[in-house]
Amino acid sequence: MGEFTDVKRRKLLKLLNWLSQKPHMTIKAGGKHQIIVKYNFWDRPFPIPFKHNTVNKYIVKAFMDKLVVSNICTEEEFRDHVG
Repeated sequence: MGEFTDVKRRKLLKLLNWLSQKPHMTIKAGGKHQIIVKYNFWDRPFPIPFKHNTVNKYIVKAFMDKLVVSNICTEEEFRDHVG
């Protein structure tokens, strides 16, 4: 269950669309080929590169860990929206 693979861009965009409806979350474009995810209680925003059609599995895992630790969503909700 802890295994991750690279995620297609459209699946991650589906997750980001769902996250944008959460309170205190801001999703916006940030520079060339990347999306910036801001949460009011994080020290730094989380950039997600979108240059290629897939997002690296390590970036996806780090993003999920940050969301779960911040109690924004559970691991199951994350997997449901990405899967």
